[in-house]
Parts: sequence; structure tokens; C-alpha cells
Amino acid sequence: MGSLRYLFVDMNSYFASVEQQERPELRGRPIGIVPSMVETTCCIAASYEAKRAGVKTGTSVHQARGLCPSIQFIEARPPLYVQYHHRILDVAEQVVHVEQVCSIDEFYSKLIGRECLTSNAVDLAWKIKGYLREQVGACLRCSVGIAPSVWLAKVATDMEKPDGLSVILPEDIPHLLFSLDLKDLPGIGRRMEARLHAHGIQTVRQLWALNLRQLQAIWGSRVWAETWWHHLRGHDLPPKPTFRRMVGQSHVLAPSLRHPAGVRAVLIRLLHKAAARLRKLRYRADLLTIGVEHLDRPPWSGQTRLGCVSDTFSILQGFQRIWPAWPGGAPLRAAVTLSHLISQAGATLPLFRYQQNLDRLAEIMDRLNLKYGRYIVYFGGMFGSDQAAPTRISFTQIPDQEDFGDSTGKTLILRAHNPAQP
Repeated sequence: MGSLRYLFVDMNSYFASVEQQERPELRGRPIGIVPSMVETTCCIAASYEAKRAGVKTGTSVHQARGLCPSIQFIEARPPLYVQYHHRILDVAEQVVHVEQVCSIDEFYSKLIGRECLTSNAVDLAWKIKGYLREQVGACLRCSVGIAPSVWLAKVATDMEKPDGLSVILPEDIPHLLFSLDLKDLPGIGRRMEARLHAHGIQTVRQLWALNLRQLQAIWGSRVWAETWWHHLRGHDLPPKPTFRRMVGQSHVLAPSLRHPAGVRAVLIRLLHKAAARLRKLRYRADLLTIGVEHLDRPPWSGQTRLGCVSDTFSILQGFQRIWPAWPGGAPLRAAVTLSHLISQAGATLPLFRYQQNLDRLAEIMDRLNLKYGRYIVYFGGMFGSDQAAPTRISFTQIPDQEDFGDSTGKTLILRAHNPAQP
């Protein structure tokens, strides 16, 4: 049987391609996707027409205009991108089972039986491409990589873009990798590349020649040293169990919110979102961290212990303990982090009726918001801030569709007149 085991799909310029599919007038034109229509933000995605002019993810609006005077900026529509994401997965499932979703625009399938033969694997890739074009849209192009390991299949997707199809066979290793730059390898970003350069490693060939002890000296971890040693030799590694260490939310403030009341409103909204996410993942948190980056002073952060909770009210009480210490300033970015997590299954259940009631209240709020619309019920402290920090899509976390379902009808606001007795 064949030696190819994985088929990796990377959607090309995903956010920009969705916009071009939805809006025919944008097709063939350079566009940049921005989180909000302000001059101080940056592109979170760019069409290939803009990329050819040098615009890429992270390019500021000002820089993008200098590189590509004809560029058109489009405000991101996360709910639309999530809808397309699920449509793409449904189409891929018609061809081959999706083993793992890696991000909003990446997933891979594990090949079995005769699918592992080169000709059959390539046929599957072309079929996925054709189905996406016919059932989702001609603007949604993807690069497909096929290889003996997930890591190599991911490498292959970057070898031919856009709309590419690349196959890495066992006999291609390691020589095919030697033609790549260090930064072409998944897991080597700007900082890691600089660290490798500091150790005298300038090429993939030099990296491949290192032994485990030398790799450990660079990565500072025997586990990572062994992982990279196997990656570079095309070995298929079993997936590592993952343990979530934190739940976080952050948001860059729009200019209209860059004042004390605005940043406080955003933080409260973020706390509601983080608390709901914590419960959905079935964790409790013991530590709350609040952070604010400023335009006119160094960043500030504060922490407080929560006592292993998951209900929104207890987390908001923690915020009230931290926030008076904020020194003020011109806020630019707000962030909340819930850490020291314990799974609900492994946590000691609350003994006191007070905390039991708070947990039940949180559960009821979640059910109401899921059934009738997001934020149909919330604590009074969030009143007026329900649109302060809209849901975004991160690299590794894909929101559920209900995360965008903000209610448009009547809202029930819970007010706790006595903080000790909600």
C-alpha cells in the first residue's frame, strides 16, 4: 500500500476570497480586510492582488496605501467567514473524512487503505478543489499538500500558492526540504529564525544535520528537540494530548472607546465572553488577569485570585477588586485572562449554597442566551457595552455561529444591589 498518509488543505487568502465571492465587484481587485474602518488599524488579510503589491497580514492601513494605492479596505465580517468555514468542511467531507480542523482556513484528512496511493490521493485533492469551486464558489481557492506526515503535508501546502497541489514522497526527504528557507517550515517564525541564526544555523540543511543534543540547546526542551528531529525526517508522530492552560479575550479599542469609560465597558464585555467560554469548555479558573496597553504610557496589568469559579458574577467581582488600581491613561488594547484552570470533572464541587446558586444562575443564563440570542440576559454592569467588543476569529479558535447571535429583542438585565448577595 502507498506511503502517503495525510492530505492537508489550506484555503488561500481566505477572508479576502470570501469577500470577493460575496461581492463580484471586488474580484480581481486588491483588497485588504481590516477589523474596523479606522486609519490606525492593520490588515488581517489581503487578496492575492494586494499581496503581489507587498501587502500582507499585519501591514498597517497607511503602509498598505503606500504599497498599493488602488487597494480597497473591507471591514471584516466574522460571522460570514464562519458560515463559509462550515460549508467548506461539509464539502470536504463528501470526498474524505476531515480528521482535524487546525484553524478557520486549514484542516487535514488522514488517508487510509488505497487512498494512500499517490494517484488516488492526488485524485482526492482534485476532487476537493472541484467540489469547492462548484458548491462554495470559484473565488474560494485552496492549496493542498499530500505527504507521509501532517507536518510535511503542511509544508507542501506552502510550496505552490495559490491554488496549488504538492506531493512530498518519502524518497524526497530530506533533499526537497533543503531548497526551502528556514521560515518556510511551520513552527519557525521571526523570533525562532533569529534564535537559529544566533546558533549559526542559516539553512534547512544545517538544521537537519543537528543531533538531538544540539537541537535541545536551541529549543531549550528535549521534547521539542525530538519533535523537530522527527519532523525533518518525515516521521509521523502521534498527536500530543493538549491541556488548556488559560482562556483569554482581547480587543483593540476603536478610537471612540479610548477613554476610561470605554476601556472599562470593553473589559466587562470581554469578561462576560471569557466566562461563557470557560463554562462551555467545562473548566473553572482560580486566577484573573486584567491588562491594558496604552498610547501614552507602559502597559498595565493586575491580578486577583478567584477561588476556582466559573460563574460570571464571581469573575466580575474579581474585576472590581482589580480595576481601582488602573493608573489611567489613553487605552489602546484591553485583555482579560482566566488561568490556573481545573476541569469541571476534576474540581471539587462548591460546598456552600451561595456558590452553588451562582453556578446555577450561570447555567440558566447560558441556556437562555443560547436559546433566545446572545446577551438576552446579562449582569447590569455590562449595560451599554454589549457591542463594545464584537466577536473576532483568532488563529486557533473558531467561534460557534451562536457566538455572533447577539439578541435584537428584549433583554433581561440582572442587577446585584448587594455584592455579597446577588
